[in-house]
Formats: sequence, C-alpha cells, structure tokens
Amino acid sequence: MNEILVPIDITQEEKSVLAIFSLRQFFLVVPVGFLMIAFIMWGNIPFLAGLTDFIVRLVMFLVVTGFAVLLAFFKLDKYEMFLSDFIKVNWQFARSQKTYLSW
Repeated sequence: MNEILVPIDITQEEKSVLAIFSLRQFFLVVPVGFLMIAFIMWGNIPFLAGLTDFIVRLVMFLVVTGFAVLLAFFKLDKYEMFLSDFIKVNWQFARSQKTYLSW
C-alpha cells in the first residue's frame, strides 16, 4: 500500500507572521505593545509629574508587555498548552461549575 508523507507538523502552531509569530502570538503581543508605547508617549498618570510619572509609565509598560509576552510564548509542558490557553480553559471550567443545594 502506498503512503503519502505530508511535510507538515500538525502538533505545532504555524508561524505565519514573519515566520516568527503564529497569529495567536501576534495578536497577543503586537496590540498590547502598540497601546503601551502610545501610553508611554502620550499617557498621563494623575497626581504624578515629571520623572516620577515617566518611571511609573515605564514600569507599567514592562509589566503589561511582559505579561502579554508570557501569555503568548510560555508553554506549560505538564498540560501541553500555552499559558493563554490554560487560563482560558480554567476560566471556562470555573464558569461552567454548577452549585447544587440540598434542601
């Protein structure tokens, strides 16, 4: 019997954006990056001025962008899924739980 070998790996995400990012990773990182860069340039934190304001915005940029990168690229080997998928599945599981009361 003839076998046809297909040169595609269906266990990994297809890297379709610049051959670096998958679409999921791209849409997790790029919009957050653009919004946070705009926030650093034009944002304003109330009651802070000058260098303190800029430092707080920079720290917020690092935290939020770091979290987006973590969601996009960190893979949990124990569950064989990325962190974003793991959080989504846990959220759906928690929301689907029913509470039964015995009267």
